[in-house]
Amino acid sequence: MIEIKEKENCCGCEACVNICPQNCIKMVEDEEGFRYPVIDKEKCINCGACNKVCPMIEEPDKKSLKDSLFYAAYNRNDEDLKNSSSGGIFFLLAREILNDNGTVYGVIQDSTYDVHFERATTLEECKKMRGSKYLQANVNETYKNVKKDLLSGKSVLFSGTPCQVAALYKFLNKNYEKLFTVDVVCHGVPSNRVYRKFIKYKEEKNNSKVVNIKWRDKVHGWGPNRITLFFDNGKKLTTMSRQNEFQLGFLNNLYLRNSCYVCKYAKLPRIGDISLADFWGYTGKLETTNENKGLSAVIVSSNKGEQLFEKIKGYIYYHSVDKEFITSRSRHVYTHPLENKKRNDFFKDLDDMNFNSLCRKYHMKDSKIKNFMLPLKKKIKIILKRK
Repeated sequence: MIEIKEKENCCGCEACVNICPQNCIKMVEDEEGFRYPVIDKEKCINCGACNKVCPMIEEPDKKSLKDSLFYAAYNRNDEDLKNSSSGGIFFLLAREILNDNGTVYGVIQDSTYDVHFERATTLEECKKMRGSKYLQANVNETYKNVKKDLLSGKSVLFSGTPCQVAALYKFLNKNYEKLFTVDVVCHGVPSNRVYRKFIKYKEEKNNSKVVNIKWRDKVHGWGPNRITLFFDNGKKLTTMSRQNEFQLGFLNNLYLRNSCYVCKYAKLPRIGDISLADFWGYTGKLETTNENKGLSAVIVSSNKGEQLFEKIKGYIYYHSVDKEFITSRSRHVYTHPLENKKRNDFFKDLDDMNFNSLCRKYHMKDSKIKNFMLPLKKKIKIILKRK
């Protein structure tokens, strides 16, 4: 029987829920807004399956390339690129699997609050999987369904956070040649409870219900990041990430899941066959052609990943880079986020303060300096380039 004595030892991957032969484990949200497994002890037969499948207890065995391959890349199709968070690479990988009569598993956000995994058999269904969702997705029975597809001989592409990819490997407990995994380089997952409080605050402030959220809106280009809230009265509210009160606390590591601060999968070599991240700060031959449309850092970590990436090269612009270049631009490729020292105090105040007051107390003051410095740094960079 799995016991969560320290919350940093559970990443919320739901592998234990999927593996339990008695169906006696369910995910329950705690006081901070994170979901943890709760066991019905009367139904439990102490088989130990939940402990064996946990990726936090033991990492899965995975065959990696001797030397990972690193690229900057983006999709040649402008429409695909426009509707993706960064370089539009996932959509092309999904298309290759579907062309082989396979299935794709990825995350969708069905409504303001509902973020979960879904199975796709068409490219149209995969369109809902594009774009970032800065919330932890409900896995439900996804690992079981992946196994069913693999046992039926289908090729499968699974895209998720590194801990979810690790959980799938542990659940399958076998190397399937037709399984291809993509791990999204992750900053951590924020509290659902804090997110709900943020949405309620925005609804009260704008006197209208939030019906959708676009986390990475490219309405003005790829960078800087923008977030758009859609209200049922037709209003749209677009802000840069560091002007969005919820996203700012997320970026400041204020209310991430405890396990994110000690993540064992934020490292090289990566757990997925292919890893995808934004390639902020890229300088190179793709810089002039991309025109702020979105650029991905792509890390290929297995022979299967290499074979799949080769198949999409004709549909992308890409540039081989070295490991040091990528790690200097994306620290979460190789290290986990650091816990904000104010985290515990923040959650103590969560019930007693409204969202605006929480922001002012814990992170909005710091953002004013950053919002001033970021545009200034960009202006200096442009001036230096002209010289």
